Amino acid sequence: MKICYLNRHLQDDTGVGAFCLALTKSITGIRSDVSYNILTGEDMLSGGFFGLAFNFFKIRRFFSQHDIIHALDAWPYGVIAALFSLGLKKTVLITAIGTGAVEPLYHILKRSLLIWAYRSAHKVVAVSSNTKSEILKVIPDLKIEVINHGVDYQKFKSQISNLKIIEDLKPYILSVGWLKPRKGLIYSLRAFALIVAKFPNLRYLIVGEGLEYENLVAESTRLGVRDKIIILKKVSEEYLVSLYKAAELFLLLPQSDSKDIEGFGLVFLEAAACGLPVIGTYKSGAADAIWEGHNGLLVESRDSQAAAAAMLKILTDNALRNKFSRNSILFAQKMSWARAARLYLNIYEFQVR
Repeated sequence: MKICYLNRHLQDDTGVGAFCLALTKSITGIRSDVSYNILTGEDMLSGGFFGLAFNFFKIRRFFSQHDIIHALDAWPYGVIAALFSLGLKKTVLITAIGTGAVEPLYHILKRSLLIWAYRSAHKVVAVSSNTKSEILKVIPDLKIEVINHGVDYQKFKSQISNLKIIEDLKPYILSVGWLKPRKGLIYSLRAFALIVAKFPNLRYLIVGEGLEYENLVAESTRLGVRDKIIILKKVSEEYLVSLYKAAELFLLLPQSDSKDIEGFGLVFLEAAACGLPVIGTYKSGAADAIWEGHNGLLVESRDSQAAAAAMLKILTDNALRNKFSRNSILFAQKMSWARAARLYLNIYEFQVR
């Protein structure tokens, strides 16, 4: 079986890159007879409309050498997969992730093309129940299977390094992710400001970079907590694991920002793999990445009061916190990439037999 994956890029510090690398590694680890190639928006799929037109026959020839064309997100890769494989009699699979799976459905020029691609695909998979429900708001009769992302638990088992640096930061709550509105960091910052008086030594540590940096600095100044907010832009993988392990809890409040949505939220599983209690939001990818009531809590998006109450509940109840910590490890072990890979392999095998 030979698979052609279409993806934006292969950078492992982003969700889409990490997904592609982890999935392909896990699939070939389970089935040695499966081979694959990856086309990205940085090579043959680059250049926009004119680049695709120029490479049309080259991409078609490449597709013809594979049994399955698997697009990792719907726009534009699902459309490319469906359009460029017309007449080739190849199996087309679209994994709907986040914004690229939903936002174009509300775009006057992209809507019809994306709906056609979804209906043309042999199988549509969503990475979360929320992504599925967002698509069904526009295409209610579309059949969609949900396969959640996984986490490499072994990667997060390492011991804490940089002990002196970590100790100087403690105690802190942690958020990890790009600094963009859909992450809801403004609301988590406000939630932190509501509880900080009860925990005068507590800090809020954010790991990420992006356009929201200045807004976060301004908001923390307005709230009077600027001296308790630490924003780290780039950290090594080893240091990030250490930051997870030493945190009091993990907090991120994803929201829909004009249909820019959080597809799944790998960081919630990373935090769980490090034994952290987690707090996320309903109606977002976080809902599938948290074992609600067992390893963490969900609140409504944009509700800083509810997020503050959730933090207080965990920080003031050691028994609950220890329970969440133990269950986070169990949840992370269950949500492996091998589990996700087997589910995708079942689809591949069914479609090509």
